[in-house]
Amino acid sequence: MNILQINLTIAQMLDYTMPILFAALCGVLSESAGVVNIGLDGIMRFGAFFGLLGAFFSHSPWIGLLFGIAIGCLVGALHAFITIRWNGDQTVSGTAINVIAVGLMTYLLEYVFSTTGYSPQLQNYFGAQAYRVHLPFLAKIPLLGAFSNLSFMIWFGFICTVLMHVLLYHTVLGLRIRTCGENPKAATTLGINVFRIRWFAVVAGAALAGIGGATLSISSFSGFSDSMPNGVGFIGLAAMIFGKWTPFGALGAALLFGTGQIVQSIIAVTGIAPKLAPGLTLILPYVLTLAVLAGFVGKSVAPAADGLPYYKEQR
Repeated sequence: MNILQINLTIAQMLDYTMPILFAALCGVLSESAGVVNIGLDGIMRFGAFFGLLGAFFSHSPWIGLLFGIAIGCLVGALHAFITIRWNGDQTVSGTAINVIAVGLMTYLLEYVFSTTGYSPQLQNYFGAQAYRVHLPFLAKIPLLGAFSNLSFMIWFGFICTVLMHVLLYHTVLGLRIRTCGENPKAATTLGINVFRIRWFAVVAGAALAGIGGATLSISSFSGFSDSMPNGVGFIGLAAMIFGKWTPFGALGAALLFGTGQIVQSIIAVTGIAPKLAPGLTLILPYVLTLAVLAGFVGKSVAPAADGLPYYKEQR
């Protein structure tokens, strides 16, 4: 491979990485406060469809991104209402969100666009380069040239990772979030409103998952498909665990899984393994996910109160 091909491959890998990263960051924030959210795949599906919807009718990717954030917050608020307000089972609530997203988005796709399986492509409405950050001075530098024409969402993902690290480990609010995830009763004795902190973490985290879904439909594929996000939310959960519930750890894990995605694409396109059934190459990212979980889930320790409801009287 020449330098140009290497740069293109890195850029494609980063495109695959960002939706996984946004899902993983959602999990990091929510579970740091003690609330499990396995509905990431469903929230991303909501974000992908409504992000596409907003961009399609406004002819602006930025409006689409706002739609993705808004629907993420709404679905996150639903999850928070069930699990924090009423102490509902967090796993059941997340599963319900995933199931609802499959049926509802399929119905809305057919109802709004009168199509089955795929929405219209966004390139018909605005240029594919409209939301890219151009850094021409990097173009001729080996490896760094991959960063010369990236989607804004890739840079935004890196920024969100840094900001979440600062939030969780260098601010009072971050200390309160982590205290609620480790020992909510101790947090209460310190005057911290556990319910308010958990509400914030779940809703803000869901906004990130909504951004991840919108990134898929607006930036990565310029359209919505009936299979979207195709398990990316669950891979994001694996990245969160592999990254030991830390923002930079989640970024590193997301890059690993993004690399698995691009390797799968290279195998499929180049025919490097012609004797393999075509479907086998598609499972590579998920096999990698299972391998990572099998090897590291026992070595990663979640926040002590993660997934445990808090029963202090809140009404």
